[in-house]
Parts: sequence; structure tokens; C-alpha cells
Amino acid sequence: MGSGGSKAKTVKIKEIEDTTKSDKRRKSNLSNRESELPRTPEHRKPPKGIRRPSPHRHHRGSGSAPPAENFVPYEAEDLSLTGDWELEKGIDNETPLEDIAYPAPRPGNPAADRNELQKVDFEVIKLSHTNPISPKGTFMEVAMALTAPHDLDIARVRALVTWLGCQKIRSRQYGSDTKKGTVLGHMKQIKDLQGTFAGLLTLLCRSVNIPCVIVKGIYRSSNHRVGEDGVTESRCTWCAVYMDGAWQLVHPYLMCTPLSTKSPSDDWKLIESTKSEVPPTKGTILNNFFFVPKPSDFILFCFPDEKKWQLLEDAIPYQKFIKSPFLRSAFYESGMQLKTTASSILKSEGGKCTIKIQCTQENNNKTVLMYDLFSLDLELKWGPDEGRVVLCGRNEDTWNVQVKIPVEGTYKLSLFALIDDRWFFWIGDFKIVCEDPYHNFVPAPFVPDDVGYGPSTLSERAGLLCPSHEGGIVFYKPKETHVIKFLVVEKIVLRYALEHSEYSTASLAHHCRLTKHKGEVDLAVTLPLPGQFALRVLKGNAHGDFENVINYLFTSEDDGRSRENVFQRKARWNLREASAGRNVIALEGALAKFTSVKLEPDDDHLRGSRRLRYLKLKKGLRDGRIRRHEDTLAKAVDEAEMSTFRVALRHNIDKAKALLATLQDIEITCHSVLNLEQKTISEIANFASPPKDVHFTMIATYLLLGEKKQHLKKWGNIQTLLRRQGKESIKYRINNFAETPAPDKSTVKRAQKFHDAVPKPYIVSASLAAAAFYNWVSEVLSHLNNCSLNATDGDDSVESQDLDLSESVYLGNKDDENPGNSPRDKAFLDA
Repeated sequence: MGSGGSKAKTVKIKEIEDTTKSDKRRKSNLSNRESELPRTPEHRKPPKGIRRPSPHRHHRGSGSAPPAENFVPYEAEDLSLTGDWELEKGIDNETPLEDIAYPAPRPGNPAADRNELQKVDFEVIKLSHTNPISPKGTFMEVAMALTAPHDLDIARVRALVTWLGCQKIRSRQYGSDTKKGTVLGHMKQIKDLQGTFAGLLTLLCRSVNIPCVIVKGIYRSSNHRVGEDGVTESRCTWCAVYMDGAWQLVHPYLMCTPLSTKSPSDDWKLIESTKSEVPPTKGTILNNFFFVPKPSDFILFCFPDEKKWQLLEDAIPYQKFIKSPFLRSAFYESGMQLKTTASSILKSEGGKCTIKIQCTQENNNKTVLMYDLFSLDLELKWGPDEGRVVLCGRNEDTWNVQVKIPVEGTYKLSLFALIDDRWFFWIGDFKIVCEDPYHNFVPAPFVPDDVGYGPSTLSERAGLLCPSHEGGIVFYKPKETHVIKFLVVEKIVLRYALEHSEYSTASLAHHCRLTKHKGEVDLAVTLPLPGQFALRVLKGNAHGDFENVINYLFTSEDDGRSRENVFQRKARWNLREASAGRNVIALEGALAKFTSVKLEPDDDHLRGSRRLRYLKLKKGLRDGRIRRHEDTLAKAVDEAEMSTFRVALRHNIDKAKALLATLQDIEITCHSVLNLEQKTISEIANFASPPKDVHFTMIATYLLLGEKKQHLKKWGNIQTLLRRQGKESIKYRINNFAETPAPDKSTVKRAQKFHDAVPKPYIVSASLAAAAFYNWVSEVLSHLNNCSLNATDGDDSVESQDLDLSESVYLGNKDDENPGNSPRDKAFLDA
């Protein structure tokens, strides 16, 4: 099917490179056209994703920016999205497949740079609006015009596919001037079901000497009934393209075709759902997954007739293909990974089964999982009053979808993802077979669907930042304490509630304790009984109303950990205690001990590591202010700004920046002293009996530089200091003042007293050289006084309050008066 038979063994890749060189020589004939091609502005990115932008639905984001404002990618092709439209109906009998000398198919690593491909998309789409390339030309004319601006094969092929998506091949009207042997003629054949997208892309690639093969096989479309084998009739064609020294896969038809947003519900009864209704839409941008995907992912969608075109080291059989998880392209494009059994059919154990899906770190807090649960029994009576059988919650970066089925039968679970409150996709289906129902079913506590379990953008907007538990599920054992931490930077009113399906909320209130300590909110939960409890946190507004902003589910069910010995249990307990504290050394030791007793890194270890990063960043900012070293402080500010804790540390960062600016001002101020010549300084030393203003100014100067007051009372001692050279000279000491320890408060007060005793006009008239030292002392004293005010963080107060359901607590950075606090002189820096 295009491999070339025996010729493939004798033809070298060098021959292909030679033909590519001749192709590049032909590019010179198109130089004028190339110069007219628009380039992508660096600040604008072309669209990336699955669906065309619409104000009526959510769109996919998976880490990429939405299309630039005022930029329409291209008008959506008006297609009839009925039936199994994801299967191409055309048949290609004209594009030659055999007797072509190509390299043998071997696995190749995907080499797609998404950012570069976005630029190619932008150029081609922009060109289609401003200076469209006519499809009436020959395959070579059209392909050369599109590929001329690009050097890499992958960019050239991308340009061809993107251009095909702009042509509205299936909906445009074809006139009498449509000629056979032209691109337009082949496009008409596609509309008449006598050609395919794969055939058209193959002809375009071959016309510019890019090896391309049509691959035929089976595609599991959106109409596939999960868990069933009847897909042999779902035929389709795609391409294998030899790009930049490796074979890659491209499915041009699916790249240019809108994919279904929901699972077919025929013969199924919907019994439970958290999915928001999404209005249907038409049109597409580009389905990026089908351009140079990983062969190991692509094989779960399309199974080729010839196994060599799987492009895998170890080819998989048809039975593994059909039994593999029925996951849609959006699942892989979003960077998700399935962490449980890789099968489309799940058999419950005791009426329970679990699906775990890991998200990328980038989309961790931006992803919300939703679901539809269907039953094959159309007569099944199960309503909301019986409680939900599906629990969908996140534990750190992994979503846990737990299904407890109290009625025997066959079920289908459809999963959907909402990312960044904007991008919505159907990510896959699972068939669940329950032969042994779940007994003694107790529904999980109810929480609003729009809040769910775990941190989200809602909790961030409420001011609860950098949660210690980034997942919504907390596994616990009775009577053990779990502390959930938040950082707060503003004054907020909080209320909490513990809920259970069988116990009253009031009876559970004393099992949770809320405290505030130095800008941190702690919720310590100790549950005496096994089960499932919901911790709801509500924020009050100015009108006295409370809004649910975050929830956590505490469950005593097995979290998958193996049995631990006494040393491991102690190490885990110590790590949890250290993570709840503020001692960097203790936390580092607890993390090291956790590893040394051979505990696998888990959620406790992740939370401890995250807490350690925060404490180190805060300590770095504090130490930078103590040292007053410009480079050290600048590095600490940069690290904090680049971290995920930048919002929570904003108060500390701002004070560090203010100090940094003051240090830079001091450096500028000392230039007037550094510019003094030694003979000018000697003029001060030559005073036999100096004016009092000059003497007081030099006393203040040397006090700040670390000399003793008693030593400076005699003018002769100051004369000796002024005449010193090298590293003991006054210019050298002033130049390095920022790197020396700051004077203590008593020294600053003495220097301030001498400085205030000298009116500035008097010192200027007495000595211009002494006036330079006077200005430097003035700036340094101003800086040190500011440091004294800024050194203590505003969140250094200690506040601890219990809270029951009838109480509200104001939490913020305002320090409350506390007679037990340390004296102000000792509270110079935060703990």
C-alpha cells in the first residue's frame, strides 16, 4: 500500500534528500509570491483546539491561548452533523498507492512544535483571507505556493492541511470550469464521494517530493457503542507522511471535521448527570490531535489494515484495539492520562469500581470533571432522592471517579472535562458491568455541582490561596487529625460546616477547629468514625450572606496505601505535623525521614514539599531584607515572583521591592562621596579644630560604618580614620556599606541625634566635602528607618479562634493587640 515492495530495500534516503534539493531550487521561481506572504505578529497566536469560537459554548484550552481578538480563523463549513459524520464516505480509486520507492515504515518520534505549527496556521489562514491561492491550479502549483515559505517538512505538510481546512470542500459550489487533474477537480470528487481528503493530501505532498502513503483501516467514531466489537464496517483512510527523516501519521479528514461533543444515548437511560447542557454547534478549526500524534495514542482510534503502518515497535492485535479504553482525542490533547485499568469494559467488585485520570500540572486547578451515567435497563427506577452513585473528586493532580452501583445491571459512564471555565469536551466512555450490587449503600453528602470538591478558581477569587490540599478528597483514619491550610492576604469572613448523610451538622461542629496564624488559615479536622464527610467552607459578604467557595470530602475508604510499620507511621505523622508548622529545618528533616523509611512519595510527601517551597521563598525574602544585599534580595524577589505562591507572598514581595529600590537609591547617593578625590577628603582631615557641624557629621558617618561613639569624640581619631587607605578607607567602606550588617537601633538613634543637630545650610557653608557625607548619612538614616517599619510582616500576629456554625471569624492581615506578644524591639522581622 505504497511502501514500494522490493524497491524500498534498494533506494536510499539520500535519493529523497536529492529530490528535496531540486524541489528547493524550484522555490526560487516563487520568490515574488513568497515575499507577499503575511507573517505572524509575535504577540498573536493562531487558533488551537477543537471547536470554532462561539459565544454559546465552552471551548478547549489545554494550555493554549484562545484565538486573538478580532481574528476570525475561517468561516465554519456548513456541514450536516447527522448520522456518523465522522466517517468519510468517499472512495479514492485514482490516487496511485503502489510502485513508489519510499523508505521502509519505521517508528518515528513525533517532532511537532505546537507553537511553530500555530504560526503556520496563522499564515495560511491569513493568506486565505488576504491573497487566497486558487485551487484551480495543478497540484504542484498549489503545493509550491503553500510550502515555499517553509523549510521543514512538518511545516510544509501542516500548511497543506490547514489550507484544505479553509476550502469548504464538502459545501462549496463547483462550476463548469472545474477541470480534472487540478486541485479543484479533486475537491469536487470528494464532494461527489469519488475522492478522499487523504488522497488529496497525498497528491499535494508528492507533487513537492514529500513521501506520502494512503493508509486504510478502521476508525472508532463517536457512534461506536463502547465495549462492543462491531466496528469492522467503520472504514476510513488517513496518511503516513515521511517528514524530516521519520514517518508520521496525519488524518486530514478528521483534522478538518467537527467532532461530536456527546456520546450516543440510543438504547440507554440517563439516570444521573452533572454535565451542563451545551448547545450544538457547527464548524471546526483544526483538531490538532490528528496531526503527528503519538502512534501509541493514534492506534486507539485508527487500526490500519497493514500492521507496519501502526508505526509501533510492537504491533498490537485487533482484539487489544477493540478492548482498549474508548477515549476521545480531547483526552490526549489536554494531556490527561488514565491511571487505572486500560479497558473500555469495567467489572465492578462488590458493586464498586474506580476510574483515575491524571491531569497536567498546568491544568490541575483549572479542570472540572463532569459525567453522565446511563443504564441499559430502560425500566430502572433510580432518582435523585436515592442519592448519587457517582462520586467525582480530585486528589492532588488525579481525578477519582468512584461508582457505587446498588442495582445489578449494565451501565455506561460518559466523562466530560471543563477547563478554565471555557473549554468543554467529551473525553470518553466506559461500560460498567455490575453482577454483585453494592450493599448498604449510603450516599455521599451533597455539595453544589458548580463548587464540587477541591480548590478551584472560585476559592481563589474568594481569597483562599495556595491550599495545602490541592485535591478535593482526603483519605483519613478515625481519630487522626488532618490540617488543611490556606494563605490569606485580605480580610475575609469565613464559616465552615461538617456534613454527613446520617448525622446532623450541629453534632459534627466540634470535630473541626479553625485557626488563623500569621496570614494562614488552618482547618484541623478530626473525625471519630469511618464514613464519608463533607467539609464545606463558606465566605461571607458585606450583606451578611455566605457563599460556598470550597469543599473537601473526607473518606475512610482505602486510599491504596499498603500496610505500614511503626516507623513508617511515625514518619508520616511527623511529616504531617511539620507541614502544619513553619519550621523549615524540621520540615526538611521530616521529608528526609519519610524517604529513608522507604515510603513512596504520595500526597503527604507532595504537600510537605509544596509547603517547604513556600517557607523557603518567604524565608529568602526575609533573609534578603536582613542582609540588605542587593543581589541576594533581587534573586529572592525573582524566585518569589516566578513561583505559584506569588499572590500569597505579594505583601512580602512588595516590601522587598521597596527595600531593593532604597538600596539602589543609596548606591546612587554614595556616588557623590565616591567621586570625591582623596585630596578633598584630606581637607577635612586637615582641620586642626573643625567646625562643630563638620565634627558631628563625621561622627554620624563613622557611627553608621561601625565605629564606637567613645572613639569618635576626639577629632584626632577621626583624622586618623580619614587618612586610612585601601579597604580601610572611608570611600571603600561606604561603597560596600550595603553588604555589611545593618547598624542596631541604638546606633541608628545616636547617628540620627548627631545628624539632626546639624542644619544643612551650615554644613554646606562649612565644607562641601563634609556636605557630601552629610547627604549620604541623611539617605542611609531614611533607609534604615524605613527598614525598621517594613521589616516586620503584617501577618506576624498570632490569632487562634474556635468556630462553630453560629459564629463568623474575620480573618486578615490586621494585627490584633495581644498583651502576650513580644515587645516591638524584638519583633523586628517575621518568624
